[in-house]
Amino acid sequence: MTTPASNLDERVTILETRLDTILPTLATKADIARVEGKIDATNERLEGKIDAMNERLEGKIDAMNVRLDGKIDALGNRLLSRLGGMAVAVAAVAVAAAKYL
Repeated sequence: MTTPASNLDERVTILETRLDTILPTLATKADIARVEGKIDATNERLEGKIDAMNERLEGKIDAMNVRLDGKIDALGNRLLSRLGGMAVAVAAVAVAAAKYL
């Protein structure tokens, strides 16, 4: 039969063993500070890359807008030209029809 004292000694020994096993694997303040520093550096690097990508995309979007504006203007001019031609043709038909009426 085990005595309460020996049972307590066993339990304390088990707990000490667990602590001795776990404690060395836990992060220290210095470990956390190093990781925070790496995270901060990575964030700065990523922010820089994102800013550069954003600037490139804005440039591409601006260039595309200029090209599209040019194409829209050209299309509008062609449409106006054709409508003007149609108006002249309609007027000519009206004049010709007026001669016969």
